[in-house]
Amino acid sequence: MMSVMFAAVGLQAAVVVGLSIAALGVSGGAAAWHLMLGGLAATLPNALFALRLALHRGRRPESYPTVFFLGEFAKIGLTVGLLALTIRYEPDLRWLPMLIGLIAALKAPLLMMAWKQA
Repeated sequence: MMSVMFAAVGLQAAVVVGLSIAALGVSGGAAAWHLMLGGLAATLPNALFALRLALHRGRRPESYPTVFFLGEFAKIGLTVGLLALTIRYEPDLRWLPMLIGLIAALKAPLLMMAWKQA
């Protein structure tokens, strides 16, 4: 189960990096950078959440739901916080690439599920 979580985070990172490279070729460095920032806003909290769940392995099974739901809440809060920091401190933010990076990172685990079923 843990390897699947880390594989999903790796897939998120790969999708974001791949799209950033494509954006670099098509639209230039600013678009690639803003796409990367949007993707990082989702990928970084997911990586921390996967790490937290991995560190919790072997503990009392009754504590798993609490750790999971608190971790999900923290992950959402960190994602919103990272997006807010990006909006606040990134001059001349290009919204479309940032949103594409965010959406791509959030949807990458669905690619993994579709790939596993094929």
